[in-house]
Amino acid sequence: MKLLTAICFWVLSVLFIPSLSAQEIFIPGSRVQALAGTSTVLSDCWSVFGNQAGLAGIHRIELGGSFHNRFLVKELSTQAGLLVVPIQSSVFAVSLYQFGQNPFKQEKLGLAYARQISKQLSFGMQFNYYRLFFSEENRTIGSVGLELGFQYLLTRKLLLGTHLVNPYKTLVKTISGEYRYPSLVNAGVIYRISESFSLMSEIENNWTSHLIVKTGMEYHILDRVHLRAGVSGKPYMLSAGFGFMAKKLTVDMATSYHQYLGNSPSVSFQIQL
Repeated sequence: MKLLTAICFWVLSVLFIPSLSAQEIFIPGSRVQALAGTSTVLSDCWSVFGNQAGLAGIHRIELGGSFHNRFLVKELSTQAGLLVVPIQSSVFAVSLYQFGQNPFKQEKLGLAYARQISKQLSFGMQFNYYRLFFSEENRTIGSVGLELGFQYLLTRKLLLGTHLVNPYKTLVKTISGEYRYPSLVNAGVIYRISESFSLMSEIENNWTSHLIVKTGMEYHILDRVHLRAGVSGKPYMLSAGFGFMAKKLTVDMATSYHQYLGNSPSVSFQIQL
């Protein structure tokens, strides 16, 4: 009965949670990029951008940074940084994200909170402050947003995740019109076939176009080298990457190939303090 209830909640989250308007979100972190954007079921410091519920499993202070060159166009590049601090049974995080360059630049400052509600259920939320720079108006416009996330462990090998971004209307008004921030819901599942191999899939619903399905796989070699690959569509995009660990430092690299726009390389790191 619990399994049926959890699956129903997951399906309803994708199909029936109302949202308004959407634009594409770039999720930092090369691990996510290598997995074709699948992020709702992952649990690491980069969950601060993908699904804050994934932060609940972190037990040490972590610092991370990321750079992503979208389609090899510097005007579409993104940079991000984060700091995750666990305090007793709660986890707090601060993150900074920047997309683009002048004349159009977008920034996001996030403050996140995550906690394990039970052995099976984790919850996370984040308050965002958006800044949008318009060169034609020579000013920066700010707005606020909200993210909510859940992860539910059905069995030792199967986990469900749901992530909601801006469930209410989030926009800024300019001389040329209105700019709406993304409002969407993602839901995913991960199946750990073995201790070293995992398969995951995710559905993204932005309510302005068709559903986007993302699928990825991850293979661990001796717990120090991680090989990853993913595919999503439509439009179709292939991705691949790897990561390696050296004591408390983890470095990930990835690239994705868009069927129309070409390659997008990225690199990220995280270190336990």
